Amino acid sequence: MADNNENKASVNDEPDASPKKEESKLDEIVKKQREGKLSKQEPEAENDTADTEDDEAPAEHKEKRHTNVKTLKHGLMATVLTLVFVAAVVLVNVIATIIFERYPLTLDLTKEKKYSISEQSEDYIKSIDTDVTVTIFAKEDNFLALSDYTRQAVEVLKKYKQYNDRIDYRFVDIDSNPDIVKDYGMDTVSAYDIMFETNPTSEVKRTRKVTIIDLLSFNDEFLTNLNNYGMSLETLVAQMGSSLTFLQYYGAYVEASRADEAFISALMAVTDPNPTTAVFLTGRSEADNLNYLHSLLEANGYQVKTIDITKEEIPEEANVVIVPAPTQDYLPEEVTKLSDYLDNDGKMGKQMLYCASLRQKATPNIDELLEEYGIRIGEGVIAEQSGDYFYRLPYYTITTNISKNFTQDLTSSSPVLLNCMSRPITLLFDERGNNGTEAYVQSTEDAMTIDATTMETISKGRQIYTAVASKAVFSTEDGSGTYSNIIVYGAVETLADSYLSFSQFDNREYVLSLINGVTHKTSTGITVEPKVITGNVYDLTDKQRSVLQWTFTLIIPVIVLIIGGVIWLRRKNR
Repeated sequence: MADNNENKASVNDEPDASPKKEESKLDEIVKKQREGKLSKQEPEAENDTADTEDDEAPAEHKEKRHTNVKTLKHGLMATVLTLVFVAAVVLVNVIATIIFERYPLTLDLTKEKKYSISEQSEDYIKSIDTDVTVTIFAKEDNFLALSDYTRQAVEVLKKYKQYNDRIDYRFVDIDSNPDIVKDYGMDTVSAYDIMFETNPTSEVKRTRKVTIIDLLSFNDEFLTNLNNYGMSLETLVAQMGSSLTFLQYYGAYVEASRADEAFISALMAVTDPNPTTAVFLTGRSEADNLNYLHSLLEANGYQVKTIDITKEEIPEEANVVIVPAPTQDYLPEEVTKLSDYLDNDGKMGKQMLYCASLRQKATPNIDELLEEYGIRIGEGVIAEQSGDYFYRLPYYTITTNISKNFTQDLTSSSPVLLNCMSRPITLLFDERGNNGTEAYVQSTEDAMTIDATTMETISKGRQIYTAVASKAVFSTEDGSGTYSNIIVYGAVETLADSYLSFSQFDNREYVLSLINGVTHKTSTGITVEPKVITGNVYDLTDKQRSVLQWTFTLIIPVIVLIIGGVIWLRRKNR
């Protein structure tokens, strides 16, 4: 029992002793800290532990740091590439804008190329070496909103400026600038008129006005009806008070744009130092107005006028007068006007284009003047027997038998002419004193002249469609001659609008070359045909529509996918 109690006592004594030891140790540590003899060990132990952990796992930390650096580099590279790409796009856009403003790089996708100009016009525009200012008397927004035709006209002017920076245009509102009208002397301008001018600072300005009506071509039925009422287009416009009012009532009869043609004509008129004037004579129920010939001459730089021979004198500045088959004979005093004009006070140098027609009544007074020059126009109509030499009907004949005189402006070396219901021409003499005659366009040897009513044959053999009769005066100093010429066509129908516009025949070029030749006018080589404006502004051909469809639905998406795939693969492999 005693042993057990001793054991118990000893066991119970140990817990009593341990707190005391710990307490004494704690006191000793506190005492040493106070005396500064003990350094802090725990932080050192922690540092040792951290160093140990660093040494134990250096690869993991290094890989993480390398990844962060690589990501940063890729981010910087992507940023740099993005900035470079944006800068390149901006630069390309700026350069493209400059080029588009300076050079005509626009694309005209409309079916009729209604916002383009002809190649001949382009060549002529580039050759102009005189400053030209074009003033449109309207606010720009109002002019553009007026119609497709006015919008097209502005696009034509833009192209002119792109091809030649010596041509400039501006918009001037008359209501805001009423005094500007005074700057144009005798020319009367109104809202929406277009004025071409050179040397604006000179005392003598050369100007040419183009109206909205001049920009348009009206259908033949409308013009024929006007003619039947004894009215011209210009007269009707004047009665309506303004071009805008006229268009409100008769705009439905517009079938084509003549903007390029009208503008080129105006440019030629103001830039040609010696313009040539052509005068159409009316007043005697002419068989045809020859509107296309009128337009053709204007398009090639002629100053074109129309006068009533029964009321007006032939202008002194006229270089050529055109008599389109009067169905009523001229009175003697009217023939005297023609004769005096050609004689030109004995100086000669004047020209006349006379057209006959089956629709004419007897014209003995005119015939007398023609015979004085050596030409007589016969009865009947010329016909060909072989189908190779007529078009549809025997009296719509085709010929290649053409004199080489005055063919300087023909583009074809073997021109083909269509002659429509032509009366035969007879030359009364080849040469007599200072007068001379020559056949210019003839039929085949198998042709004949037939009565248009009974269809009976009048004569057989080669016939003359077109001839030229001349009268000359010679200089006493050097012997050089100055000529007045009468060009005679057996049929005004040969120069009618529809036949002059036939592209398979050379009637248009031939008559222009003849007139250029006798008037000594240098040809610009320009023949501008009206462009029909129909349908929507964005009308496209089937081919253009297909190309655009494939481009935007397949080609562009495929290119984008390819570029995206390449970029993705390159980034993935880095």
